[in-house]
Amino acid sequence: YEMASFLTLHPVSDVTILPVFQAVVFSSGLCVCYIYNLSVVVLRMFVDNRFVMYAFTLSATMWFAYVVRMWARDKEAINMRLSNFTVKNCLCFNESDRPVVYHNISALMMASKVVPKDADEEVALSAFDTLVRRDLPSAFVSVHRPCAFTYTQLVMIGSAMDGVKALDQMSS
Repeated sequence: YEMASFLTLHPVSDVTILPVFQAVVFSSGLCVCYIYNLSVVVLRMFVDNRFVMYAFTLSATMWFAYVVRMWARDKEAINMRLSNFTVKNCLCFNESDRPVVYHNISALMMASKVVPKDADEEVALSAFDTLVRRDLPSAFVSVHRPCAFTYTQLVMIGSAMDGVKALDQMSS
């Protein structure tokens, strides 16, 4: 109901939705970079075998690829849910509230002149479904951008990846 209220009263350009999984990918990327660089330093002190280093690099890369693949699946699931959205399939914490929510959404659609004032509830709910399918996908910035991270986030990941090496080389 809150999203219905916001979408009917404000332009969709005022909505920015970041999927929770984006934070997981970002944090995982930082952790992989940090642990990898730390482990490389430790491994070089005790192991002089390049095969061990390559195996370690491959395992870190595969783990991060797995996380990114899960994220890609999550993004596709978001797109599918939005393209097939209907208010009738939404979860309601208390099912006895569903008629009230439907009534409020239809009243909001009528008040915002999306449907005529004499339209029945089904028409108003259908108009709301169309509104969500049409407008809401653009609010998911990380789903539709070529790169889901901001420049600052990419600099942080890059610093975790190569910044340690650069500082180490400058100090020697």
